[in-house]
Amino acid sequence: MNNAARPLLEVIACTLEDAIAAEQGGADRIELVRDLGRGGLTPDVALAKAVVNAVRIPVRVMIREEEPFVVSSAPIAQRLCEAAAAMSALAVDGLVLGFLDASGAVDENLLERVLRATGTTRVTFHRAFEEVADPVAAFAALRRQPQVDRVLVNGGGGAAAERLARLQHLAALAPPGIRVLSAVGGDRDLLGAVVALPELREAHVGRAAREPETVDGPVSAAKVLELVSRREAAQTRPGARGSGPG
Repeated sequence: MNNAARPLLEVIACTLEDAIAAEQGGADRIELVRDLGRGGLTPDVALAKAVVNAVRIPVRVMIREEEPFVVSSAPIAQRLCEAAAAMSALAVDGLVLGFLDASGAVDENLLERVLRATGTTRVTFHRAFEEVADPVAAFAALRRQPQVDRVLVNGGGGAAAERLARLQHLAALAPPGIRVLSAVGGDRDLLGAVVALPELREAHVGRAAREPETVDGPVSAAKVLELVSRREAAQTRPGARGSGPG
């Protein structure tokens, strides 16, 4: 199991205004994407440059040219490499990407090819991980790529307790150097539970930080502040596990 990290709230941004509002509300990191309604695609490099120049908090940028996690088109694979290289040339904290093969395994060939274009830029392997056939084998494949330091997953459906149990299970499977980043959605109870557990600690939100809470709503600094307050309350609650930075 990975060592405890400090609590972190990552907010999805689609515009410069989203990114600024996320920072003003107290977000710890931004995931920058285009087209949130399609799960997030590669944003324009000019937007990425503007965002990293405008905010002080870390920014990770999505590298994804189409919705399917299986990439079978040579031109799209080339565009992924080019986008990864362009974004890595900026002052980003990392990239967000993920590719599977037809069998449901991590597409190691494409992953390695794209990472070669990025130098040493850190990487979040995104929610493609939720569709892998064998999580243990998938973690083993990702461990062979030292740039991968996060895996983004939502813990499946059901109540907060059920999702939390699945997230804890994945965190226990994760090899050293890779943390589980929990996509908590709008579940405030799950957010509080995640940040209070040393083996998790890191929460990721999209619509929950927007007003209204839709894919088209803009990020609201007030909504982000409310989520940050929920995170802080979970940390200071008497009897909370891991009630301080790790």
